[in-house]
Amino acid sequence: MLCKLLMGCVFALLRASPGQAQVPIQDNFDASQFQGTWYMVGVVSDDQGFLDSKDDLKMPMVLVTPLANGDLALKFGYSTPDGGCQKMDATFTKGAVDGQFSNEALAQTDIRVVSTDYKHFAVLYVETQKGGVRNVWLQLYARAPELFPEGAQQMQQLAPQVGLNPSQGALLPKSGERRPHTGSGLWETPDSDCEGQAPRLTPQMRAAAPGAALADPGQRRAGRCPGW
Repeated sequence: MLCKLLMGCVFALLRASPGQAQVPIQDNFDASQFQGTWYMVGVVSDDQGFLDSKDDLKMPMVLVTPLANGDLALKFGYSTPDGGCQKMDATFTKGAVDGQFSNEALAQTDIRVVSTDYKHFAVLYVETQKGGVRNVWLQLYARAPELFPEGAQQMQQLAPQVGLNPSQGALLPKSGERRPHTGSGLWETPDSDCEGQAPRLTPQMRAAAPGAALADPGQRRAGRCPGW
């Protein structure tokens, strides 16, 4: 009987999501320090929709607000060619461990703040389960709209642990910039001399808020990014 139980545990571990046990969570995560404005400067994922559109994406702004129950309220803002802003609201539901969340509405079954110094960068891991398909995402946040080297290095080190590679990623340039279409992946610097292309809303949301295509359209609205 004991042997059968042990074998069952082994097979359960073998069936576990690849890399899941290797994804850390920021020690002593402090939501009060994590709050405020962030810029999503880099994304890497095996989601096919993201891979098909990653060269056209722009850098979204993210406003994080801690809630009394331990959840996080997030507002995502995407610049539009006319100087306006498309916005989307999301709520990260607190998990059993500080720094771990989920979002049922967006099919985000596991959201982890992997590493952050609160002042400069944060690396987030997101796992989605949609229609029986599992995808993983790494997102690099920065307090300023530019790449922060330490965060990029940590993201690069984590990528192979969760089954991702640099060719599946992209740096997200600011509006008015365009990343060269070289297919070279996350670790290339954007070309700031190129004129930007009009961002498409759905891919933008897919990158910043995986599973956004499942969201209630009422969560998405037009407005202006500054000041939210």
